[in-house]
Order: sequence, then C-alpha cells, then structure tokens
Amino acid sequence: MQAKTRHIIWVGLLLWAEANGQPAKPVEAAPIRVNSNLVMLPTRVETKTGDTVYGLNAEQFVVKDNGVRQAVEIVDSPDSASLSLVVAIQCGRSAPEEFGNLKGLATMIDAIVGASRHEVAVVVYGERPYLLSDFSRASEVTRAALSQLKPCGDYHAASIDAVSYSLNLLRRRNNRYRHAILLIGEQRDHGSASKAADVVAELGTTDTVIYSVAFSPTKGQFLSDLRNGPNGPHKNDAPVVYSAGAPPSKPKDSSPAAEQMDQPQYTDQAPLFSLPPLFLLAANAVKENTASEMATLSGGEYFDFSNAKGFERALHRISNQIHNYYLLSFRPDSSSEPASHSLDVKVKGRSDVVIQTRKSYWSGVP
Repeated sequence: MQAKTRHIIWVGLLLWAEANGQPAKPVEAAPIRVNSNLVMLPTRVETKTGDTVYGLNAEQFVVKDNGVRQAVEIVDSPDSASLSLVVAIQCGRSAPEEFGNLKGLATMIDAIVGASRHEVAVVVYGERPYLLSDFSRASEVTRAALSQLKPCGDYHAASIDAVSYSLNLLRRRNNRYRHAILLIGEQRDHGSASKAADVVAELGTTDTVIYSVAFSPTKGQFLSDLRNGPNGPHKNDAPVVYSAGAPPSKPKDSSPAAEQMDQPQYTDQAPLFSLPPLFLLAANAVKENTASEMATLSGGEYFDFSNAKGFERALHRISNQIHNYYLLSFRPDSSSEPASHSLDVKVKGRSDVVIQTRKSYWSGVP
C-alpha cells in the first residue's frame, strides 16, 4: 500500500469519527501508519580550518544516491533548532577509573544544548543499558542523574546495546527536534546482546547523530582481557552490580507496546533478509571499533581523550557542531526490497570545504 493511499484512509477515518460524534481515539485502537521514504541527512559543512560554513541553500548541495543526483530540500522549521539528546555513559569495566575526568560533564552538557529548546536523558551501561533519568528540560534533573554515576560491573561495556536503547528512547519522542546521542565509553563493545547488523540497519533509517568520546582501557583491564578475553570470564560468572540509581521511570505512555519499547531491544536472530557484502562490512567494523563506526555511520564525529582537558576539548567541539549543521532531505525512488544505498554529498563550486554527513542509508527495512 502506497503512503498516499494510507494517508487517504487515515483522513477518511478521522472524518467518519467527526461525522458520528466520536473522538479521534478509535483511530488509535487500530493504528494506520504512514510510511515515508524521506531520507534525512544531517550535514555539517566547514572550512579546512574547522570554521562552520553558513548561508548555503538547497540548490548548492549535490547529493547522489547510488550515483543518481537527488532533488534536495533543507528542513527549516521552528523545531529544527531544538534538541533531544541522550547522554550514554559507560559504567562497567575500567570506566570508573575515568569518572574523575568527567567531573565537569553536567556543565559541558549545558553548553552543548545551549539556549535553544532541549531535553536530555541520561543512560549508563555495563552489562546492559540502564536509564538514570528520562527526558527532561531541567538542568538540575540531569545534574542529579549524573551525581548517581557509580560502577556497574567488572567485565562488560555493552555499547551497541546502549546505542540501540538510546535510539528507541529517541524514536518515542513526539517532536521534530534534532536527535543526538553523546556516547562516552571505550572504543570497542564488550558483551552486547544486540546484533551489530541490526543496529547498523537502524542507524540507516534514522536522522540521529552520534558523537562518540572514547577512552582506552586501563592497563589492568588490558591484562584482564588477555587472560579472560574481552568480555571477561564466562558471562554467568561475571559480577555485575546495578547500583547506578533508581529503576527506569515508567513512560508517560504506559501501554504494553510502549513499555516493551522502553526496554533494551535484544535479539538473537539475524535480520530476515539477505544482507549485502558492504552492509556486513559495516557491521563487522562496528564490532571492531564501535565508538568510531557508530559516529561515522550517523554523520557524527569521533573523539578520544586521556585526561580531563582532552575530554573538555572534545565536548567543546561537539557544542560547536551539534546545532550547526544543515538537515537535508530527499525522496528517493521507492523500493520494496531492502537495500543499502551509498551517499555522496558535495557543495557546488566549493572544493575548499569539508563535509561531514552520513555515507549510506538503509531502505526497505521491515
């Protein structure tokens, strides 16, 4: 069923409800979703010295989807300057030894969100993601959540699970804000239940930008990895202490479907369709260097740090980037078959600029 036909059916049901004196709620009982093939491209343009390039229009962007140029628009609405941000922080493995470098994180988050409308959620992850605070516009709520940051296990850093969980949180937001994830942890994933291929496909269908700020495992953790493997001893024997705050708050939408979405979406099954080689390469790259590849796939940026000053510099750069990008969109030819698409973005007549955006997207995901 085409999106246009679904839209007509939806409108017809609404008119029927009005004519019979019924509220619009019956439509929610049997939801009809409009599937849009709109592709969103968060695109940052800067000079080679790192300065943002402002004032470009849609006609100046040359966007090619599998080599075919697309008609591009720039999304510019009152909400497009607003931000929904998930801050996901590793609390397992050697992360507690880095907590001292994160002392100024609350103040840095204030600088990142700026004066625009915003909301921030805080997630920690060790063996699994754990919600410290749901989305809030109040800085003091974020500060209170960060003050609860404590060790949460010895052997796990499930960063792929944390990204999947954060994407689910953002998907539930009923707004048109820009969506971003600030991922703070080790470079590699250790012990996620989610399949890397599933999360790569998920990233290929979202406009969420991931900024990764990574630290290296400590010498002690490195030696432990050599002895026991990167995920520590057998998973059932690994001590995990969930002491990082209260259980996740119940979502405003308390339906069974919403409660299920609020939990980490683990799966032991591969996608139900045949994956192309390039897609599998991306999934394997995510396993090897999770932090860097997640950022690259989403159009964000990767940083690493070894001390508090390095961490502060990384977040300062993110604060300069997170609002200053063009949100491009285009509608490719619809396809019923799942496929990975390569993207190429340039600015007409500007060979002197550096473009940071998604390199691919995934269409036709069931």
